[in-house]
Amino acid sequence: MLLAFIAGLVFSFLAYKSHLFCSDQILSVGVLKNFEAVQILLFALSISSVAFFIEYSLGDAVVSVKPFYVVGVVVGGLLFGIGVGMLGYCPGTLEMAIGYGSIDALFGFIGGLAAGYVYTLVYPLVLPFLGPNYGAINFYSGNVVFDTALVLAFSVGLFISAVALQSPNNQVLPIEN
Repeated sequence: MLLAFIAGLVFSFLAYKSHLFCSDQILSVGVLKNFEAVQILLFALSISSVAFFIEYSLGDAVVSVKPFYVVGVVVGGLLFGIGVGMLGYCPGTLEMAIGYGSIDALFGFIGGLAAGYVYTLVYPLVLPFLGPNYGAINFYSGNVVFDTALVLAFSVGLFISAVALQSPNNQVLPIEN
């Protein structure tokens, strides 16, 4: 728990220093002008994947993998992308923007909660339209050596990807232009 708290503080500090609470910063990723936000997320995922695996291996974390529905994932991803494009915030940066005083982020947060609640209510009705159920897909095999190698390879791959995205051209493109 302490490790997660410290990692959260480090991530929050980096996110603040990189202005991830500004919608222009997030939208500049969408127009391929700035990858700093992606870099921070890749670094955070790299570190947190190893930390979570350690917690999981020690029995301090539980993995509850949900069934995989192709149509559900595609439609959900499209809706997520449209929401990020319209609002200019990801779910994590939304809370940062609210803390910074952004009113549009507050409305986006309330809208996201409302959409989640409505989806929970209509889930039994839309379940037949989500496509075939491919079951819970989980890459953990139960073999400690294989699972450790898999997590480390994944983490190193994310870290290398983050470093490879680094560019002196990273600049925020104001959306007004």
